[in-house]
Amino acid sequence: MPADLARFLSMSSLSGSSRTSGAPSAANAPGNSADATLPRQLLVTPEVTSRAEIASFASRLAQALARGTRLVQLRNRSLDADGYRALAESALALTHAAGAQLLLNPRADVADLWLDAANGLHADTVPHADGWHLTSARLLACRERPTGWKLVSAACHDTAQLAQAARLGVDFVTLSPVLATATHPDATPLGWPAFSALAAQTTLPVFALGGMRADSLTAARNAGAYGIAAIRAFWPAS
Repeated sequence: MPADLARFLSMSSLSGSSRTSGAPSAANAPGNSADATLPRQLLVTPEVTSRAEIASFASRLAQALARGTRLVQLRNRSLDADGYRALAESALALTHAAGAQLLLNPRADVADLWLDAANGLHADTVPHADGWHLTSARLLACRERPTGWKLVSAACHDTAQLAQAARLGVDFVTLSPVLATATHPDATPLGWPAFSALAAQTTLPVFALGGMRADSLTAARNAGAYGIAAIRAFWPAS
């Protein structure tokens, strides 16, 4: 285990249980009734393309958690079930030691296996994370909220997806892309006016995603967001 990870886990084991997110009360959020324990900032993790990169990934995740990150979506489109499980187990050790919450978001074939776990399939292979993030395609395909997860979030881009998220009773959504983003360079940004109009259509907590910076929270909340989600803004450079 790298030295910085060992130090982080040691410090977290002493103080993690007494930490709080420090997030403002959800009652202050325009247009939603979110749980007050839901942080205002959501870290979406960058891609890990092989198991050889997990140690480096864990080192940076530890830094992000040390800086105050308390809500993490473990997004990955490269690793198979075994590789993603190894990545998730590493991330879980760090997030839970810090008092943070981790949502899974693996590639489609892994999701096909693990979202059946509540029905008894592959149950012993699923990491014990705090929640699951639905892609927009899977959101629209769902007939009911996935069971067995404390938190369920969903990716939304339009009115129909927001309506489906509300029907399923997910805990929060991301709405994107708000601004131009290097992650999806070909996507047309919503812009703040369109984001605000869409966010007003739901009572679910909405995280603005796409082109967010660490200092974008005030602008996002003024536009009706509960919080902001980002990769680069919250991921340590080294």
